[in-house]
Amino acid sequence: MIKTFLIVLSVCSFNVDEHDFKLAHYELTRSNNEIKLHVRIDRFDLLRAVASCSQNLELSQCMSEYLKRHFSLSFNGVKKEYTYITHEISEDFIDIDYTLGEFSQEVKEIGVYNDVLLEQSEDQENIVISRFHDRKRSFRLNKGRFETTIKY
Repeated sequence: MIKTFLIVLSVCSFNVDEHDFKLAHYELTRSNNEIKLHVRIDRFDLLRAVASCSQNLELSQCMSEYLKRHFSLSFNGVKKEYTYITHEISEDFIDIDYTLGEFSQEVKEIGVYNDVLLEQSEDQENIVISRFHDRKRSFRLNKGRFETTIKY
């Protein structure tokens, strides 16, 4: 009886944290010649995605490793790696900041691959926003479309 109660309790608490709205936000900007990436992602979904990460790693490393497997960028045809700066965890979201380092060239196109959290939910939507040349470009990526090229 107690075992059944604990199973029901754990299932109920699992469903309380979960919600139907699956959305993550990725924003690319340039400050002087440094390109920055800001990610805002559902706390529950990201923590579930990195749950199998090695216990020897910090949470920031687990999140970064997961994102690097599922999110990549290229600028003017050259793949750019991003480096973790900081993160903040709120009740609903995790905000993560990265730098892509110096990039002195004019940004003509950005290649984006993003299948973050798509293995967990077919309803996941990943919004990618880029702000370059005083223009804002927004793209919605999901299970049907997880790659795009942003042209300026």
